[in-house]
Amino acid sequence: MIGCKGAAMSDCPMTTERIRPAAWRSLGRKLRPGNGLRRSWLHGWLFVAGVSFVVAVGAAAEPTTATELARSGWDHRRIDLKNPVLNRAHLLRVDLRSGKVRAGAAVAPDPDADGPAEAALTNPLKLGDGPRVVAFVNANPWDAIPDADGRRNRRWHSGQAVDIQGLAAARGTIFSPPQRGYPSVWFDSEGRVRFDEAAGEKAVRDGVAGFGWLVREGKPCVEPGGPRHPRTAIGLDREGRVLLLVVVDGRQPGFSEGMTLDELAGLMAEQGSFRAINLDGGGSSVMAVRGADGALRVVNSPSDRLLGVKIVVRPVPVLLTVSTAQDD
Repeated sequence: MIGCKGAAMSDCPMTTERIRPAAWRSLGRKLRPGNGLRRSWLHGWLFVAGVSFVVAVGAAAEPTTATELARSGWDHRRIDLKNPVLNRAHLLRVDLRSGKVRAGAAVAPDPDADGPAEAALTNPLKLGDGPRVVAFVNANPWDAIPDADGRRNRRWHSGQAVDIQGLAAARGTIFSPPQRGYPSVWFDSEGRVRFDEAAGEKAVRDGVAGFGWLVREGKPCVEPGGPRHPRTAIGLDREGRVLLLVVVDGRQPGFSEGMTLDELAGLMAEQGSFRAINLDGGGSSVMAVRGADGALRVVNSPSDRLLGVKIVVRPVPVLLTVSTAQDD
């Protein structure tokens, strides 16, 4: 998560993708006494193993084309970039007028009813695994609930009570109200999308919020420079028909470095966004797609790691989902 300081890796159990047992046996043989390993060599081996595994995970998604967008109302593809640095991005396109799919939100349960928390962090594969969900990305930023001494535990873990930043709504219920400084993206009962427009509560069916604008009127609107991080963004084409969801991997040298905000804005504009907003990023950036076998799988490479090798999928409070169309 970007926007608050703290540990980059959750310290509690959650869903992880695992290295094959044979890889661990191989590592065990190399670690036997007398093999003369240097720490630097071992670190490099672990990193390469992690990257190799990440590539395999990313490649699991089936390639899609413009024909798939017309047939199913959505498609997914990977974008590999070399300039200005090495980066891997994933793009979901959603035809909001196809009548075949609709965009919405999934909000984690509120753990304390009328208390200060608005959601409990939840494994995204659990939160997004509805019967009609075909894909999702992470959405809102959040922060920890302070304890009696005002301290916030930002070592994120499943079940942790958090305060959602900005609008979070699902199926006509608003779980977190709009906030100044967190632009909203919301959908009405007809599936039409609005970017940062005020609305009465009855008009909002589903909604999420992000950190700030990336593209306005087809032009990037972010100052150049700044740090590189994993990123998640949402955009809409000029006609208001095609929703664009992008996740950029980062913090993985030699595989994907991450993007500055102006680079992300440029990518969104290049992919056809007339408007675009920056969602939560960092270790929270995640995209999942349902495959031909019916399983929902993470297709990007989240930046959190366990022991430098296992990919850790960070729990989140809100997802932006893509589902097959149905009557409410």
